[in-house]
Amino acid sequence: MTPDVLEAAWVDEAVIVYVGKASAGKDGGRGLRKRLDEYRRHGAGGSAGHWGGRYIWQLADSDELLVAWLQIPERDPGEAEAELIAEFMELYGARPFANRNKGVTT
Repeated sequence: MTPDVLEAAWVDEAVIVYVGKASAGKDGGRGLRKRLDEYRRHGAGGSAGHWGGRYIWQLADSDELLVAWLQIPERDPGEAEAELIAEFMELYGARPFANRNKGVTT
């Protein structure tokens, strides 16, 4: 991606640059730790099956970003993620910097 594409995606004044989700999966073997490890491996250039949020790795200070999470065991992760992105868009008029896929919000 070009610097122009990244600049167009940047949201001034926002402190959140990506909203993602993690779930236990069908057999309970997934979860936040595994999802973050996939994300990290993808950012390091490995094959990890985590394409969402890829703009993060273009930031010069990506290794200094803070990862935060909210446990919501009683809610569907996809629905919660969509709501958080919608709230962000309401505040800033755009999607978070690294949330690029408008059809799927991962």
